[in-house]
Amino acid sequence: MDFLPYTQEYMLVVSVMGGMLLGFIWDIYRLVRHYVKMGAFGTALGDLIYWIVSIYISVQLIFYISYGNVRMFILLGFLLGALLYFYGVSNYILKICIHVVDLVLKVIKKIALLMIKPIRMAVKKIAVLLEPLEKKWQKARSNAKKRYKFYKFKVKKISKNKKLMYNKNKQSKRNQRLKNKRRKEQAIERRSKNYRTEEKDKP
Repeated sequence: MDFLPYTQEYMLVVSVMGGMLLGFIWDIYRLVRHYVKMGAFGTALGDLIYWIVSIYISVQLIFYISYGNVRMFILLGFLLGALLYFYGVSNYILKICIHVVDLVLKVIKKIALLMIKPIRMAVKKIAVLLEPLEKKWQKARSNAKKRYKFYKFKVKKISKNKKLMYNKNKQSKRNQRLKNKRRKEQAIERRSKNYRTEEKDKP
């Protein structure tokens, strides 16, 4: 790129405009923060991006107007441009931008509502058509729950009865074994008594 020998007045004017441009970019960043809740991390990241962009623009302007030579009046021009912007037109431009963005958002919202309205009407009609099926489904679901509870109760009852029958049979077998054992003991006692009686009757 060929560089032209600009005058100091031209370089000062360009640096002032550069400072105003950096102020405008800061207002754009403020506008974004007005509508987007960025949090602490998002704010720190946004500040970092802003300073990177600002430094890049400043360096490019300095290379454009003074071949990369940093001069005091150029830095003062950037500062003067930023001060003129922030204390002059910043508030008005920010309000205008907010007003325009609000207007655009309202228009987009209205368009979205107009687009969604037919879909809502279609969904309502489908819901009306499906209402009998929904009632049948609710009824079938309720009946299924009742049957499930009934079968669950029956299974528990049958399981409980089986357990009782098992315990009863077990107790019955145990009682039978005790009876058999008593009978054997009684038979042994009778045999023992008969034997002792026979022994006494012998001469």
